[in-house]
Amino acid sequence: MKSKKTLKKQVNKNSKRKNFIKYLFATAIVVVAGIFTVTFLANAYQTPKTETANVQIVGSEILANGSTDAQNKATLNFPTGGKLSYLGVKEGDSVYQGETIASLDTYVLQQQLQLMANNYQTAKNGADQAQESQQAGVLEGQQRTSLDTTNKQGYSAIPETNVIYDNVKRIVDNALIAQNSAQINVDIANYTIQLASLTSPLNGIVMHEDVTSSGVNVTPATSFVVADPGSMVFAANVRQQDIDFISVGNSAKIMLDSQKGQVITGAVDKIYPQRTVLSTGESVYRVDIKADNLNQNTAMLGQSGTVLIKSNFTQKVMLVPSWTVLSQNFVWVLENNKPILKEVTIGSTTNGQTEILNGISQNDKVITNPQSVISKRYQIL
Repeated sequence: MKSKKTLKKQVNKNSKRKNFIKYLFATAIVVVAGIFTVTFLANAYQTPKTETANVQIVGSEILANGSTDAQNKATLNFPTGGKLSYLGVKEGDSVYQGETIASLDTYVLQQQLQLMANNYQTAKNGADQAQESQQAGVLEGQQRTSLDTTNKQGYSAIPETNVIYDNVKRIVDNALIAQNSAQINVDIANYTIQLASLTSPLNGIVMHEDVTSSGVNVTPATSFVVADPGSMVFAANVRQQDIDFISVGNSAKIMLDSQKGQVITGAVDKIYPQRTVLSTGESVYRVDIKADNLNQNTAMLGQSGTVLIKSNFTQKVMLVPSWTVLSQNFVWVLENNKPILKEVTIGSTTNGQTEILNGISQNDKVITNPQSVISKRYQIL
């Protein structure tokens, strides 16, 4: 048997061991929590990543690809599908304004129109009868007899004559409304038949047809394109980064692929506001170039080529985003992965781009978020 003193020592020893283990566990939790907190705060307050962009070089002329097109052009589609019963032209044919290009089979539409016409006649007969009965007093008598039969207790609030008058008026109004609705249905059916024919809205030539013969079923997606060759222009695809540096009226030199060595002079006539993404993924804007001798005698619609468009600058210039120019005199650039503040001389500003006359080179990487480095001290050149 162990003495009480021995047992007490054993209990104290076990208790100290447990307390030591608890202490180690608690210490480990505090250390892990501290590491997590320091890491989180470091990530939360670290300096923003420096972003850069190339200096943009704009020459005195901007090169763009494109093709001849017509400004006066129409794409025609049937509003509904159906069987094509008539195709009067083929691609390349000349058409005049109002000429029928294609038509759908209208048998079903004609029958629907007849049904609507029958319904209209029925509604009209009903309206005429209601008006005649009103004028002859028949409706009033019918209403009086009906009320005397169904309402022998009389009226406490509204005189009987008022009720009869209101009922007669509603009967006539409803008959006229039914006639008017039937007339609208006739107009819609007749308009639907008219839409079954496509007519040219202009004098021109047929540039494209999705079908080549009648007898086939078409859908609203089936299209026919008519263009006026007298409104021919060269439609250039100007890159998104260049579109801000050309204006309507700027001169241009067109070179068609089919006419090697021949230069056609013209000017920018129209700049389209919507951006287009080509199959190559490049974003472009359409710019129309007009030229006096760019017509059906020297070129045909759809011919590809290139164009040199006079830019808004008389010589090659370097441009940077205007917000990167600080105090009108300084630009941050990245050299050897280090931010450098350079003093520059600026020129004109166009659409958020500022011309740099000197102080940086065209190979410099301009820091586009100068706030990421502006609070630190760096070398100033």
